[in-house]
Amino acid sequence: MNYVTVINIIFLVIGTLFSIYLFHFVVFAISGLIHKKRYPKVEEKCRYGIIVSAKDEENVIGRLINSIRDADYPQDKLDVFVIAHNCKDKTGEIAQSLGAIVIVDNNKEENTLGQAYHYAFKHIENISSYDGFIFFNADNTVSKDYFDKLNDAFVYYDKKDAISTFRSSLNANDGILPAVYGYYFGTSCLLAFSGRNNLNVSGRVTGCGFVVPSYQLINGWNFTSITEDIEYSANTILNGKKIRFCYDATFYDEQPNSVKTMWFQRLRWAKGQHIISKRYFPKLFSALFSRKHKNKLTLFVTMSFHSYIVVATTFITILQIVALLLSPLFNVSLYDAFLFWNANESWFHNMFYSLNTGYLFSYAKAVVLFIVYSYITALFVLISAHEKFKDYRLSKKILGFLFFPLFLALAFPLDIVGLFKKEVKWKKIPHGTSKK
Repeated sequence: MNYVTVINIIFLVIGTLFSIYLFHFVVFAISGLIHKKRYPKVEEKCRYGIIVSAKDEENVIGRLINSIRDADYPQDKLDVFVIAHNCKDKTGEIAQSLGAIVIVDNNKEENTLGQAYHYAFKHIENISSYDGFIFFNADNTVSKDYFDKLNDAFVYYDKKDAISTFRSSLNANDGILPAVYGYYFGTSCLLAFSGRNNLNVSGRVTGCGFVVPSYQLINGWNFTSITEDIEYSANTILNGKKIRFCYDATFYDEQPNSVKTMWFQRLRWAKGQHIISKRYFPKLFSALFSRKHKNKLTLFVTMSFHSYIVVATTFITILQIVALLLSPLFNVSLYDAFLFWNANESWFHNMFYSLNTGYLFSYAKAVVLFIVYSYITALFVLISAHEKFKDYRLSKKILGFLFFPLFLALAFPLDIVGLFKKEVKWKKIPHGTSKK
């Protein structure tokens, strides 16, 4: 047994253990595909405050408010609060003309969404008079039955749990990127959050389109990082509460249509993941061994921060390459370490059985398997959640499907850059360009 074989065995064991650790994602995905939890219709109509932070969003704020007013839900039960956050345009005036309660926040030192929420809840009176608060971005719209479906779920859980909803791309037909985002959010909603909900495991909120019970907000909103949604989710689960999911409540989110905008948006997500995982991972890990926390699976799943998984995978890959580069010190050529192929054995034996096959072939196999896995995932989501894609043109369904693996693969460089980048500032994403 030469040096390369030993190294390959060591990393095969590491890879196997890592796969076992991540196996719970497969279980949730299968559950989400085969079952979508529906909630019984209720007569009770809860009262909601709708929170919208908007910075120079005069192009879209009216679209959101009008979609809320067009929804099939008693309008006297919905109060819209628009936080005009450091605005230089007519966002506040437009929102007020459409009946929204406008909260003006002109603190230039505060530029995150969480800071805007924090300011707003200092100025909302009688928080407890609402059953819950629903959070949207200014570029969102809602389906006509959104509040009815969300209300059914909220009452089902006795108005005690936060609930996230299905996020779809508003402008999927405007370009390849918005269509890919549709697959990306569809995958998260169906294979992760819906699957977890089926098995009584907490999900998380993702940016917008979620309701928080008012009792959780009596002391205000205190999550002010650049990814306030992840911070809220981790804190909620750490405090023994759950975040549920409602598949039938669909809201729409306008997605970036340029690579540059997409890159900066996802870099902010990546940096925020690192910040929150660093802050909460030790607490979640400690809670695993506390008698106070009963739902250990929820804690374990929450600990599986996306950023940690990507960074760990990248680190393992680099470590194996470095180890193989040392092969000449142990009388094995670099050619054998990276390009060896046994011509006397079958292709299948070399790729899936042999421990001596050159690393570049093994890496190529991993890339191919990743692409195949991505396409299978996208296909299953497209079939299982077909009603969520009914408004996509066929060409955008196909293009979004084809580019989905590349979109997922970008998580690797983004998370690595985010790990080493000292600061990622919030940057405005242009909205209102959708043709819808």
